[in-house]
Amino acid sequence: MPKQQFDTVIDSGLFHVFSDEDRARFSDSLGRVIRLGGTYFLMCFSDRQPGVWGPRRVTQAEIRSVFSDAWRVNYIKASSFDMTEGHAHAWLASISRLAPAGD
Repeated sequence: MPKQQFDTVIDSGLFHVFSDEDRARFSDSLGRVIRLGGTYFLMCFSDRQPGVWGPRRVTQAEIRSVFSDAWRVNYIKASSFDMTEGHAHAWLASISRLAPAGD
């Protein structure tokens, strides 16, 4: 267990870089640093973004799948990343840490 846990963790543009395999490890790592009842705010590139430039796109279903055990997805809302070239479609999610099943 880390020496310090947090009530809130903010991710702006990290989640979408992980492979499918790495997402489970990332979720486990978050579970170790976010207190029970704490919240993870996630902003990632959305599958609604047209074209092929930029990072991997993420669906709402992918977010819900990664954060299904010991997490509650409070909401996923359409948002955008502001960039010098305009903006890119994004998902903004609020996800709370719950006690793992069986605890």
